[in-house]
Amino acid sequence: MQGACRRRNQNCLQCIDGSITPIGRSGLSRQGAAHTCSFPGVPSVCRMNKLHDFLETMSRTFLTLIVLLIIAVPVALPASSDIIVIKSSDIIPYQKAIEGFTKNFPQGSYREYVIDEDVKDKGKLVLQNALERGGDLLVAVGPEAAYLAGTASISIPRIFTMVSNPEKIFPEGDAAHRGVSLNLPLSLQLEQIKATFVGRKKVGVLYTPEHNQKTLASLMQQAPALGLTVAGMPISSQKEIPDVLEASLAGIDVLLLIPDRTIGSEKILKYLIKSMLLKKIPVVGFNEWFAENGAILSFALDYGEVGKQTADYARKLLEEKNPPGPLVQEPSRIRTIINLKVAQKLSVDIAAETLKQASEVIQ
Repeated sequence: MQGACRRRNQNCLQCIDGSITPIGRSGLSRQGAAHTCSFPGVPSVCRMNKLHDFLETMSRTFLTLIVLLIIAVPVALPASSDIIVIKSSDIIPYQKAIEGFTKNFPQGSYREYVIDEDVKDKGKLVLQNALERGGDLLVAVGPEAAYLAGTASISIPRIFTMVSNPEKIFPEGDAAHRGVSLNLPLSLQLEQIKATFVGRKKVGVLYTPEHNQKTLASLMQQAPALGLTVAGMPISSQKEIPDVLEASLAGIDVLLLIPDRTIGSEKILKYLIKSMLLKKIPVVGFNEWFAENGAILSFALDYGEVGKQTADYARKLLEEKNPPGPLVQEPSRIRTIINLKVAQKLSVDIAAETLKQASEVIQ
């Protein structure tokens, strides 16, 4: 071979000064004497000590990179996590949430148990039998299952899902429990009300102080930043509803209904919606039922998505033990339903952009 050694020759290592030394063929001396490439015409002045320093530097760099990679790589989950699922009952919403969880956590092996809303005899026995077989994670689906898992002595990580107002489930509140609630973010509800109803800024909220005083206070605190005002309409019993409505309707543009035990029956809710329609005041509801019964704006949850969100949270819990962020997460994906048919009958203006972005429009 004439001229410079080509890099395609796999026996050669390029030296620091640019000369080429064939591995296994060079005449390197142990005393650091000059060596030459075996290919004619290629000069070399690289000495043994320079090559030694270079290799030593490269070795240290390589070791440093290995250490950094080890530190940077998070703790991997086992190939398969043994997951115990305790559900309050066999209703469809719970099953949809479980399907969403398993779809988003395919590396789990699952054992499902149902307690039929019994947190005493049957519930405790079911939980005991499930834990005796071991497990890496306990997922409680529904309020009864969440209460049972939250008040039991369990050594493995646990997480709840499909629970409304979890702070009311546990004796000490939700400060020590991780999970995904069914609570609609209050900020999102107010933002959507502002975006949907053109020119309507006064929002009335019918509520029972015993159950929802904190919710009302939070709504009143957040509303001014959006240019809205929230008027509380407190009641202590269903008998007070007609009088409270009559006294308050003159001061509101929209009625926001929130989950409340006093007004939770279907009969009462239908009465409220009908009363508002007669006054041409739009109603905002918190699930699909309201959209089907006259509420112009309704929010709805995809329970499969709630399950997927719970799976993401569970994965972080298993990887990090104490992941940052709030212990209880609100649903991250909310559907909006606009009943345009009712809005048009009442001559209620709906923002065009809201109609475009709505998950569903009833016409």
